[in-house]
Amino acid sequence: MKHTKHTKKKLQAGKKLLLCSFLFLLALTALHLLYITDNKYNKDSCDIQDGVLLIDTQAVGSGSPVYLTEGWEVYPDRLLSPEDFPSSVDEKSHITIRIGDYLNFAGFHEGHSPHGLATYRLRLASRQDTGGLVVYLPEVFSACRVFINGREAAAQGSLQPYSPMVHDLTLTVPDAPEIEIIIQTANYSHYYSGITYPPVLGTAQTIHLQNAVRMGFYGLLCFFSLSAALLSAAVWLGSRKQSGRKVYYWLGILALTFSLHCAYPFFHTAGLPFPRILYGLEDGSSMLIILCTAKIVFVLSKTRKKKAATFIELTALAMLLVSVLLPLFLLPSLPYFIPWYGQLISWYKLGIAFLLLIFSLWGSRGEYTVWLAAGTAVYSAGLLSSVLTLNRWEPACAGWPDEYGTFFLILCFSGLMLRMHFQMAAQNRQLTEHLQDMVEERTNEVTLLLSERQKILSEFLHDLKSPIACISAYLQLVKENDIHVDKKTQEKIDMIEKKYEELSVQIRSIQDFNAGLPHAARREQFDLRKLIQNYYSRNRQDVEVFGPRFLLSLPSSPCRMLGNPDSIIRAIENLIFNSMDFTPADGTITLSLSAEDGSYLLSVSDTGCGIPENLLPHIFDRSFTTRKEDGGNGLGLFLVKTIAQEHRGSVRAESLPGKGCRITLLLPAIL
Repeated sequence: MKHTKHTKKKLQAGKKLLLCSFLFLLALTALHLLYITDNKYNKDSCDIQDGVLLIDTQAVGSGSPVYLTEGWEVYPDRLLSPEDFPSSVDEKSHITIRIGDYLNFAGFHEGHSPHGLATYRLRLASRQDTGGLVVYLPEVFSACRVFINGREAAAQGSLQPYSPMVHDLTLTVPDAPEIEIIIQTANYSHYYSGITYPPVLGTAQTIHLQNAVRMGFYGLLCFFSLSAALLSAAVWLGSRKQSGRKVYYWLGILALTFSLHCAYPFFHTAGLPFPRILYGLEDGSSMLIILCTAKIVFVLSKTRKKKAATFIELTALAMLLVSVLLPLFLLPSLPYFIPWYGQLISWYKLGIAFLLLIFSLWGSRGEYTVWLAAGTAVYSAGLLSSVLTLNRWEPACAGWPDEYGTFFLILCFSGLMLRMHFQMAAQNRQLTEHLQDMVEERTNEVTLLLSERQKILSEFLHDLKSPIACISAYLQLVKENDIHVDKKTQEKIDMIEKKYEELSVQIRSIQDFNAGLPHAARREQFDLRKLIQNYYSRNRQDVEVFGPRFLLSLPSSPCRMLGNPDSIIRAIENLIFNSMDFTPADGTITLSLSAEDGSYLLSVSDTGCGIPENLLPHIFDRSFTTRKEDGGNGLGLFLVKTIAQEHRGSVRAESLPGKGCRITLLLPAIL
């Protein structure tokens, strides 16, 4: 038996591993297709002749953008103006590069410092004029001045004194067959330097369309993640005592972090003046994504490797602090640490992603393993693709590989969250249905028990009547025979008679209360209007025999309700008898029915003596009566209140002393 279970576990683990491997390879394949189709470096490049980039203006004008990756001259540690070319510049002092080959200035210096100055120059030529074209210049790290054909076209930040700035530039190209673009750059704050992202040449419509597609893509990532964060927050706030609450908390932070991370194109377009904070936000958000992913994986997998999980969480937290503090404060002062910092961030994310994938596969909660493994597998594939294609993939219209991987990770975690939520909802429904069945079962048991007790009490009262009747008969016999007894004996006989009367009153009270109890929890639909009409027809003459006029007021339409008709009649009888006791012969008793706000108002009003204001709050209390000397037991109005409550209604009383009283039952209607 144990061998069979062990074999099943091995088969399940094998299936999960195959599925994870398939998703990992599928993600790498999809990213490779994107590498081919949405990569500025893979687009058709222009020919270069004598250091001049030859462009086909007709092709560009028809909507095909040119990605200016080749033919750039770089003059390290010099800020050259257009007038410095060509006479005062030594042709051997520059390096011809492809954009992306150098992420910073470290390759231009003997000391390999990534900071410094440089001038970039690109010459374009075409057989036709270039009227109507524009150049889109993505963020230049981290301050620059741009000259086109000898004129300053734009600037971001300040070169001297140095002040960084984050901004994407769109510049108009003059109408000329030859174009010279000179870009002066400086960087003393960021780990990237100079021109890292290839500029784009095309018509204004082409550039705007490409940017619109890019902004739409990042808008989708941003707002979908923000929606997932809000949904997670709502579920987290509404599930204070449910299991898995931590998952919603960390998923909300993960989605919100990725939403902020994907907002950087909007920040660059707007040209915000706080680049170091934005750089820290980008790096810190990627580390916070790692931390949130680790928290979710460890919560759902319930791994037994507590020490390993704690180590990963602590290192993720440490790297989060490093990725925020270094760009903000330390990198400007420690430029030689920048190459190590970039390698540390990239390989750490990749290594932790694979560790989380392993934890996802071998977690103890098999029902969530597929979701966790799928998300972490694609996430790992995205990070691996980013490392392998560094400096060789610049998206033209969409996003980077690690952004695709993170977005898929959030999709998997969101699907997992919805599944958990639906499971909890289904469990709640089952518990509710089971609770309803239990309530009905217990109600039937209690009803049966009350019915049996009522029968036993009725039999007991019946048996008790015989000795009571005997006592009454003997007392009557003593009176009729005029038996002479002494004074003390007569006092004892009078005391016996008094106690007999008290006992008779108590027995009648118990009988009345026992008769008022429902014999069963019977519920049926009936017309309350018709029920009252029948009662009035049968009892009008009996009531008016005692003197008061008995009136009836009913609505014109039927009044459907759910309840026990016998109990309702019992309540009406008690109200009518109560009014008859306090209404003079020339007075009036009115039985009325009306509908108001989904309830029926069943009222009995009279023109009797009324009820004093200080007694009005107590008239529905058990055993409360103002007629104890007349044999009242105080159960009539108490039974009325009990019957109203049994029908999920209520009762109220209104009275003016000397003018009458009105008692109203509020009973729920069937809408």
